[in-house]
Amino acid sequence: MRCISCTMDVPDGMFCTRCGRKQIEGSSRYAHYSAHPGEHVFHPGVLTTLFPHLGHEKLHEFRWAMLTGVACVLLLDVAGLITAALLAAAFLVPILYLIYLYEAQVYKDEPAPVLGFTLGGGAVLGIVVTIIVKATTGDIAFRTFFSDDTSTVLWLGLLVPLVQEVLKPIPALAIRLRGGFPERVDGLVFGVAAGLGFSVSECVVRFSAVLSSLPEHSEPANWVYTLVTVSVLLPLLHGSATGAIVCALWRIGEVSFRLRGLAVIGLALAAHVAFITGSQLLNDRSFSQLLILSWQALSKR
Repeated sequence: MRCISCTMDVPDGMFCTRCGRKQIEGSSRYAHYSAHPGEHVFHPGVLTTLFPHLGHEKLHEFRWAMLTGVACVLLLDVAGLITAALLAAAFLVPILYLIYLYEAQVYKDEPAPVLGFTLGGGAVLGIVVTIIVKATTGDIAFRTFFSDDTSTVLWLGLLVPLVQEVLKPIPALAIRLRGGFPERVDGLVFGVAAGLGFSVSECVVRFSAVLSSLPEHSEPANWVYTLVTVSVLLPLLHGSATGAIVCALWRIGEVSFRLRGLAVIGLALAAHVAFITGSQLLNDRSFSQLLILSWQALSKR
């Protein structure tokens, strides 16, 4: 459709994804809107936010693909193939996002720079940062996502997430400096890609010792909660937090950035810290793993 305010061609919906105005003739007021033009900003639509270029039909296909992928991970767990389940979980969402970038042609005529700077750059940062964390904390950081060592809370739950969110946007912002992608939705998409690239590397490095030492078959019940975190919740956390930060910084020089952009960055940082620290504290107090997963899902949103 053509926006009645900015006159730009944008996806059909109630709101303009470029200027944010509601599509009512004679209306001059701004309204809240999300990356998906048919939804309000407070609508809890994870996939419509992470895949803003997809139409409704394609979006359903990706939703079913994700559900099928999670089901495959859990089936591998039930079969006791924990190594395969961990690897499948780590790559599930990033591979879906790579398919999304291809389907939506987000990178237009520059596939190599976009994929290299976002997914590739995020993956390199993930390797470097996670290896440094491993070298400075030892094995305490790499038991599981539900480690019971309270001495790791401040370091792993506060400082490390903040450092990660400072570094992860760098590959996506490098594309902004090259030019050619002026819209904030581009910043969102590239930021999510960088975050997911980081997520893959973090998971592989985090569980490298486990992957190399696990027997061919292991007890499924010991891993099911960790696999849910690795396959869905942690990638979506990394992707959404970094996507929000990059989106806020995409037009940092404009007047519209101001307090709104700072608030978005602050919320993204707070969500990452809450995800990790809350999970650690709940586990330390012997709350159920299901409650911990619920907390992670809530803080991710």
